[in-house]
Amino acid sequence: MAKTYDYLFKLLLIGDSGVGKTCLLFRFSEDSFNTTFISTIGIDFKIRTIELDGKRVKLQIWDTAGQERFRTITTAYYRGAMGIMLVYDICNEKSFENIKNWIRNIEEHASSDVEKMILGNKCDMADRRQVSKDRGEKLAIDYGVKFLETSAKSSLNVEEVSRFFFNPERSGKPVKITEKKSKRIKFFKCSLL
Repeated sequence: MAKTYDYLFKLLLIGDSGVGKTCLLFRFSEDSFNTTFISTIGIDFKIRTIELDGKRVKLQIWDTAGQERFRTITTAYYRGAMGIMLVYDICNEKSFENIKNWIRNIEEHASSDVEKMILGNKCDMADRRQVSKDRGEKLAIDYGVKFLETSAKSSLNVEEVSRFFFNPERSGKPVKITEKKSKRIKFFKCSLL
């Protein structure tokens, strides 16, 4: 069977339970929103293929369970991730405070050069906001990562997330695709310069 893509990139959504990771995943992969999602058990993923510089890029977007009891399962998926989106709920102070713990998990289990981005989700619910946009931006600056507020419900900034990882015009950084070889396997890595 012929391959339908030129490159495969693995992205991860992590954060506390209930912050909207699954909703973001469905908005990004299927452009749909559903209010009846139940908590992810373990891990799930969706695939979306985009065009980049004349190449077909297949994105595997992994949605991890936020509950502590699944932590040992989900951290195994950090390996090989090229990009990790840390998600918190702007209406939930605790989910914002826990971003520090998620960053520590990344440092412990992911590649040191993985691209990271903090997403403050549910920004359509401004009347219930507990975390200001300024605090989200400051946290991202402290960790040296990109920041966006998103809304899976209204689709605000969901496409911008993909542009950060894969569009040099939006991120201000050119995308460089490098090929690494091992004795048996060929794999590709995306790095933002």
